[in-house]
Amino acid sequence: MVERRINTPLTSSCGRLFDAVAAITGLRGEVTYDAQAAIELEAVAAGVEADQVRYPFALEGNEVRLGPLLAQIVREVQGGIAPAVIGWRFHQTLAELVCTVCLHVREREGLTSVALSGGCWQNRLLLSATVERLRAAGFQVHTHRQSPTNDGGISLGQAVVAAARLAASA
Repeated sequence: MVERRINTPLTSSCGRLFDAVAAITGLRGEVTYDAQAAIELEAVAAGVEADQVRYPFALEGNEVRLGPLLAQIVREVQGGIAPAVIGWRFHQTLAELVCTVCLHVREREGLTSVALSGGCWQNRLLLSATVERLRAAGFQVHTHRQSPTNDGGISLGQAVVAAARLAASA
């Protein structure tokens, strides 16, 4: 399906990755509200005893390749690994992936600050694992405090831009 691009639209949304992992594990095949699969995957993963297994991924230029990650998850499902354990490993792998990308950008651009924004950062397990890794790597990490990290924050930003443009044209 991916090779033929049948029912596989391109996306940069981390939420779709959570949807895919929840579906592969059998945890959630259909969602009835936004982030349902991600919320359920986080909930089952939160109760797992930590292990050090991480899923493989590849960074090629500016693109992250997740085929190896998804293939390993499929193998684990076929091997009878519980969705909760897979969920834990998936969260930890995503945190590692974000840190790896940030290290790559720092090496290339010299940036030392990271802003975590978007709906997936409402996930406390992912947020804490990622912040821990980024800080350990020497990054200054910025997260939302007064505005929502998801679409509500986008709306606030749009309102700020509109207000600035109106003020400039007055």
